[in-house]
Amino acid sequence: MYRLLIVDDLPVIVDGLLELFEQTEYLQLEVMKAYSGEEALEVLSLHRIDIVVSDIKMPGIEGIELLQEIKSQWPACKVIFLTGYNDFQYAKNALTHGGFDYILKVESDEKIIQSVERAMEKIEEEQDQVQMIARAQSKMRLALPSLQKEYMWELFQGKQAMESQLRQAFKEIDIPLDAAMPVYLLIGRIDTWKEMFTTTDKALLTYALQNICDEYLSTQVRSYSVVFELTKIVWMIQPKATDELSADSSSLDWIRAHRYTSGILENIQGTCKKLLGLSVSFLLGSEAALWNNLSDRFHSIKYGLVQGHGIFNEVIMTDKDIQKKEMRDKAGNYLDSFYHARVQLLMSFLENNHRDQFNKLYVELTAIWNDPGTPNERKIELYHSLSAVFLFYIHKNRDIRDYINTQLDLDKLYRYGDSTSWPELIQYYWQMADCFFEWNTLRGTQLPTEVVNKVHRYIEEHVSTDISLTALADYVSLNPSYLSRLYKRITGVSLSKYVNDYKNLIAKDMLLNTSMKVNEIAAGLGYNSALAFIRFFKKQNEMTPQDFRMARCQSQMQGQ
Repeated sequence: MYRLLIVDDLPVIVDGLLELFEQTEYLQLEVMKAYSGEEALEVLSLHRIDIVVSDIKMPGIEGIELLQEIKSQWPACKVIFLTGYNDFQYAKNALTHGGFDYILKVESDEKIIQSVERAMEKIEEEQDQVQMIARAQSKMRLALPSLQKEYMWELFQGKQAMESQLRQAFKEIDIPLDAAMPVYLLIGRIDTWKEMFTTTDKALLTYALQNICDEYLSTQVRSYSVVFELTKIVWMIQPKATDELSADSSSLDWIRAHRYTSGILENIQGTCKKLLGLSVSFLLGSEAALWNNLSDRFHSIKYGLVQGHGIFNEVIMTDKDIQKKEMRDKAGNYLDSFYHARVQLLMSFLENNHRDQFNKLYVELTAIWNDPGTPNERKIELYHSLSAVFLFYIHKNRDIRDYINTQLDLDKLYRYGDSTSWPELIQYYWQMADCFFEWNTLRGTQLPTEVVNKVHRYIEEHVSTDISLTALADYVSLNPSYLSRLYKRITGVSLSKYVNDYKNLIAKDMLLNTSMKVNEIAAGLGYNSALAFIRFFKKQNEMTPQDFRMARCQSQMQGQ
């Protein structure tokens, strides 16, 4: 409810306006009065006033002086001046000092009410803007960790971005790293869990490890960390920013940053053991990774923690320790960990429908099948790895099995025979991948209809709460702008029109078939005030809700 103050030195005008607004019940105003500017200031000092209707020329304090006092105490207050013909230019000038409107004293009561309605609408609009900004900022703060993790995880999974794009993304989502500099990678792992730990317990303890490590690192380096697989965390580390810092990872600043990180890991292990009762292990990259090589470096280091000394508890290693133990015969520069990482990356590209990246990596991996110098055991190992990738994907998406069966024989995924040559296998897996990507495309054409149906269900179930475009987009996991365009393209009408038409339909049903008051209907349709609902209904139907209800009642009575 808004508070209205009427100010005039003529009691007949004050009392007349007071009676007018008290009779206009739908505005839901608390009306107060004052017979002079001085008396108005007393009221303003004791009460929050939202709207003032004041004579512009009064003995003592005049309109503009009163306006200035009002704005100093209640900046959002809307001041409407009552003026005679002789004061017209004076009243117009008052608007430049912050007045909201001016009305000739000879105007009708309807004109005065309309001016107050516009003032109320303006107040609501300003409040909505403030609340919208506050909600957006609050949602952004809540969503920021998720946005940060999602973006960084995409980089770890092979997403490529130019330096300018990285710099812009880091700025927007507040990543405290320099996009022009490489990063050292550090992966930490919680080695074992006690049997009584729940998933929630594990998540809390993992984040506790993350916070402990972040605190130790922050004293000497800058870093950003991402939790993955519940028990593991990856840190990206750079020297602290200075005017002399360069991207040359062989410089003294980078050597000191790596040395500090390596030296502090034992302290972190001890703290986790003492405070959390956890055994943790770390693997630190020995060289800084460029952003376009981040994914390969991450997977190489990640799989180092599951081989060799990495299978033990409370270890601290670098990737050089792995290299010393895992050089292969002819392919000595291929680490087992790195090989498995690339196979997993291939599956990631398949799952995320990244066809170009899949094709490039597939060519690199299967090159050994055309190499007569590669041992047969290694070729068979790749066969089993790729079969595992495709079988996992088929099991995860069972609807695809029938689609593939119509085009390929799946038996080759289960057993390798000498009757099939390596070049034939390369072609077979190409065809298999084509089937997957084609199936994803076909599935994508069916998705829009499902989205529309989900949107309609959400609107029906949440009409009394939040059915904003943002809320709908969050529900169907799409970008708001994309959802708006998609809905219009599929249905032929805008999403906002559908929402308004649905609300209007429900409002009419409530008005005709229930005894609910207008403010109750407004709340049931998610409006913050009855006035906002009245404005909406009048715009849709060219009459107020009360007029609509009365007209239908009269029509029904006449029909009887």
